[in-house]
Amino acid sequence: MPPLHIGVLIVPPIQLLDLSPIDLFAMATQDYFRACNFPAPLIAIALPTALFKISYIALSGPNTFAPSTPSLDLKITAGLNDESVQPGKLDILLIPGPPPGLRPEDEVLEFVRGHVGAGVDLLTVCTGVFVAGFAGVLEGKRATGTRGVMDVLGKTFPGVKWVDRRYTNDGRIWTAGGITNGMDMVAAYMRQSERFEGQLVDTVLAIADVQDRGQEYKAGKVADSAWWVWNILRAWVGGMGRGKGKAA
Repeated sequence: MPPLHIGVLIVPPIQLLDLSPIDLFAMATQDYFRACNFPAPLIAIALPTALFKISYIALSGPNTFAPSTPSLDLKITAGLNDESVQPGKLDILLIPGPPPGLRPEDEVLEFVRGHVGAGVDLLTVCTGVFVAGFAGVLEGKRATGTRGVMDVLGKTFPGVKWVDRRYTNDGRIWTAGGITNGMDMVAAYMRQSERFEGQLVDTVLAIADVQDRGQEYKAGKVADSAWWVWNILRAWVGGMGRGKGKAA
């Protein structure tokens, strides 16, 4: 079994739920299966832990800490220029979402372009697609993002073929919609990747209770927008009621 090196590019501050799909990869290792007290036949199909590595990469460099939205600082293990994470050294590059519309530094964008050019499997979650968009690696490709900013994505990156799906892929580039759609995307990626045996993927997804929800949303975009309008209206009406109560 060949080594597997996954890089997680952190453009702070990120949401931890965007980062959470990385755990599906980590759960596919023999150490994790042993910790679960699985029988030897199942441990044998898992990834050898010695051949598995995750690097957390940021412009700030190793041994720095990147903030996240729930005020948990993430320890960075590699900088953009570290030899171990240069193009050709990573098999998968995962980008969790920073604030919508945030344009990363040029060094970060060049890092993404270099890896895509070297043939990495690029996976973005939620607003992580902005990083790929600013890097220019989505031009002419199908991609998706969280529904709340699809209009912004279309205006900012008009050369991208935007689709309204939980996740989609165009060749080696995978993009996920809203926050938890990252789980759906990674589940589908693992099922399609030759790196992961089918029984191994089934076991990991069963442990994590990740369901195969498919690419298509159950509710259309119009229904989704209508729900938000109704939710905002309820908040407005409720706010008026609370205001009157205070005045009384």
